Amino acid sequence: MRARRLLLAAALAAALGGRAASAQVQLTVGGGPVNFSAPTVTDYTNGFVLDATPLSYTVNIQADLNTQRTSIIEISSTSANLGGGKALSDLQWRRSDLGTWNALTTSPATVESRPIRNGTLNDPWSNSVVFRLLLSWTADGPATHTANITVTLTVTTP
Repeated sequence: MRARRLLLAAALAAALGGRAASAQVQLTVGGGPVNFSAPTVTDYTNGFVLDATPLSYTVNIQADLNTQRTSIIEISSTSANLGGGKALSDLQWRRSDLGTWNALTTSPATVESRPIRNGTLNDPWSNSVVFRLLLSWTADGPATHTANITVTLTVTTP
């Protein structure tokens, strides 16, 4: 079996939507890029390879926001596939504190949603996302796979 390198370039973007003029909320994303080591025989037997470093995110209110809002973290990809004949859905993610894996898609999927209020309610709050890449003995030949991952913050108005 030839070794192959699996690399997913993480293009991370933060977009704030629906915020009041006096309110400012910051999204900080760390830990990227998502990078998989060359899969081992054990990885193929298990059917996946894990990324060793979670992608962390923190939501922090930067200015006066005394009205409760909802902060929503979403994840998606701007890439239609992973290249090398590999489907985008073979890249899976899950919140670090949950056990359910989700296929990455081009449509935004909610990672987490929390109410926020300046200095009192979830200010700041953090979590992280872990990734795995599904593997197949028969379908996955040596290749390098890439995708752009977008992490978005939306803040609702009351």
